[in-house]
Amino acid sequence: MATDLPWFPMYPADFLVSTATMTPLQGWAYTQLLMYAWTNGSVPDDREACSALTRCKLTEADWQAIRSRLHPMATPLGGLSHPRMERERQAAQRKHDTAVEAGKRGAEARWERRNRVANGHPNGHPNGEANGHPNGETIAITTTITDIQTPPQSPPQAGGRGRRSRRGERESLPF
Repeated sequence: MATDLPWFPMYPADFLVSTATMTPLQGWAYTQLLMYAWTNGSVPDDREACSALTRCKLTEADWQAIRSRLHPMATPLGGLSHPRMERERQAAQRKHDTAVEAGKRGAEARWERRNRVANGHPNGHPNGEANGHPNGETIAITTTITDIQTPPQSPPQAGGRGRRSRRGERESLPF
């Protein structure tokens, strides 16, 4: 079973433990085959074909080390895959499908609110006014100009907690 998910869950600790007895070439080829199986549903049950897929010259010993971790698929096309990967695929697909359905329900609720238009007229006011709001309400535009004045500086207080600045003024500490 191929998947449309461009990612797959990987558990590094589990993977490192399960491949600890493999050579670097076997580990690399195994990783490549897992990624291929995730994308395409399975890998061929053939050493030469898997050598071509991984771009590695797999000896019979390499193939046996990898093949022992893969199991035949119960599909008409056959092939090999990893049982845990198939369980993870089903869980990830369920999670993905749930998120897609939730998104569809949210979009449907949003678009159904006002005559199949997202929260109102997409270009603003339903009458076509330029200063409209996506919720179908006219936006009131106001401008307020304020004169900002800085408060007068209070002279430094003698004594108390603080430290002196370079100019000799006492600065208060934040604690």
